[in-house]
Amino acid sequence: MTQGGTGEPDAVPLHETRSFLAEALGTEYVWYPTLAEAARDPNAAVVLSGDYGGTIFLTAPVRLVGCDLGALRTLVSDLDAVSWMSGDPTIATVAIERHPGGTGVLGGDGGGLVTDGVWVHPRRVPEEIHDQARDVVLGRRARIDVDVLRLLRERELARRKERRAAHASRLGLAWDFDISPPAVPFEG
Repeated sequence: MTQGGTGEPDAVPLHETRSFLAEALGTEYVWYPTLAEAARDPNAAVVLSGDYGGTIFLTAPVRLVGCDLGALRTLVSDLDAVSWMSGDPTIATVAIERHPGGTGVLGGDGGGLVTDGVWVHPRRVPEEIHDQARDVVLGRRARIDVDVLRLLRERELARRKERRAAHASRLGLAWDFDISPPAVPFEG
């Protein structure tokens, strides 16, 4: 059953997509509008994802979350900015859902896993920022170091440009046709 949301309207709300998938798989789907409401459920977790929920960047049990929803939204923007680069808060999302420890979260690139700590995707999130992302969730820092984010974004942009340049002209598209600035700008 569906119970609430993240408080922000989406073009196609992520909870509707996940609810549909759960129904198709014959499982229950529960989501929460706030961290406070989710805190009453020992199986509640935050799930940060990109690519319309297709790539799970990070998960954490709600009981471990030491930051607010605004910090989580900045964090998912930062993770998107160095991976998918959509720059769109309806594509890179924060969801608060029921996922007992030890269970998986459906998604591409192997999905995600809810552990007894902060889980960070080993391939989609650059290793250089794993610890900083965990520290944001735990409330130990406000944001990933923006100088590191800039360097990682430049590296990913160069990688994409090299890989796409030959193919984009064939399609009549610029190599960066689907790349946008971060939803939360790098400041500082």
